[in-house]
Amino acid sequence: MNDWRNKLAKVVKTVKDNTGEIYKTTKINIELGKEQENLKSLYYEIGKKVHEIYQYGGSLGKFFDEKYLEIKEVEEKIEELQNKIEELKKVRICLKCGKEVDRGAKFCPKCGNRMDDEVQKEDNVNINTDMNKVNINSKPEKKICPVCKAENNLEDKFCLSCGRALY
Repeated sequence: MNDWRNKLAKVVKTVKDNTGEIYKTTKINIELGKEQENLKSLYYEIGKKVHEIYQYGGSLGKFFDEKYLEIKEVEEKIEELQNKIEELKKVRICLKCGKEVDRGAKFCPKCGNRMDDEVQKEDNVNINTDMNKVNINSKPEKKICPVCKAENNLEDKFCLSCGRALY
């Protein structure tokens, strides 16, 4: 009976920990969305003002200096929030397409962009290349790269390990 209680306690703790992590991630995502909308609003204000200035033959000045500083602040806040999400989810964001990519991936599975913006730690890359574990008679759960034999998700278009296009 104690064994059953211990197992239940472990499950409850795991669910609690995961729920807390999801809550934090969601909260940051909401804040990130607000900051991105703030940035869009600032861009809109700048565009509207530029149009008005040029429409009436005016020149650029203090308004643009102030808006530029506001944009820089919002961009820094967005970068900070994206870094927090990356840390919580243990992923990186592809700079080309915006997809979340595993930290150990060398290439983005969506667009094939090389993920060398950070120094890769080869000992953290865990790629299973044992072809004996693939059951030919069942529906494949992973795509196997024809070049390096690394496992990739079914939706991946490019290999996480070598960047080769997957079919």
